[in-house]
Amino acid sequence: MRINMVSFTAVAVATLGLAMITPVAQQAGPPESAGPSASPQTAATPPAGKVASRVWNVDRVQCSTLIGADDDDRASATMFYYGYLAAQAGIRVIDANKISDNIAKVMNQCEATPNMTVPRAFRIALVKQK
Repeated sequence: MRINMVSFTAVAVATLGLAMITPVAQQAGPPESAGPSASPQTAATPPAGKVASRVWNVDRVQCSTLIGADDDDRASATMFYYGYLAAQAGIRVIDANKISDNIAKVMNQCEATPNMTVPRAFRIALVKQK
């Protein structure tokens, strides 16, 4: 199945909505019921890539932020990155049958290197398949 890149990117950006409007992994501070498991360092230090309350630098978001996101936000963010990075690379045709496997490769890369940026994890994970 061939997908028009402009349509795919538009859908990916629209799907991203929640993940980029509200930070992928956490709000500005810990939830009220964080309890003793929340560390003061985590609460005071915003995730890499976070520019402001609702603004992210997509080139600086780290894998640890993506891994720590809830399932819906992680799914939205990975689809956003899939389309965003494909557009940056000039890819015009995406094989929808390979998306799930490619995302799994990226998540494996992120789990192995949580301090790596998400765009770099995509590039490394997907270059390996060639």
